[in-house]
Amino acid sequence: METKKIFNTNPQKSSNKVTINSFMMGSLFFILTLIITIDPHKFPVLVVYQLVLAIPLLYVASLAYSKVGYWSETQGWETLGWYTNTLGNLFVLNSIGLVASTFDAVLAKIYFALFAILMCVYTFINVKYHRKSWFEKLYKLIFLLMVIILGGVWGILK
Repeated sequence: METKKIFNTNPQKSSNKVTINSFMMGSLFFILTLIITIDPHKFPVLVVYQLVLAIPLLYVASLAYSKVGYWSETQGWETLGWYTNTLGNLFVLNSIGLVASTFDAVLAKIYFALFAILMCVYTFINVKYHRKSWFEKLYKLIFLLMVIILGGVWGILK
């Protein structure tokens, strides 16, 4: 009996993620340089932490996803790539919401609510067309929502 995998290997998708991560890391270096130039104390600490931590997460995700293209055993790389890629991107998204909260708390709440609703709709559509993957999609949605709540929403409620 084959065990159900949460992470499925897709070399083309992995290659695209490496390209996107490279762009994201370059953007993060620029944003962090701008924050340091302006004054890091003008930004919530959680913003700076998440932006800084996103860089090694996205870098390692790129390394892991690059292995998917040419290794025969890819499950470990795919899993590492998914977690580090997802965390890195969610840290960036959380930071945007936290910066928005310094301008207007209502805007930040709308931002996080809209993101959560859209991800629920995205997951619903994904499950509708791929019913066999419902467990994977639900797991990924719950993981995403937990990171957004702990790293974003909780930061604006404190």
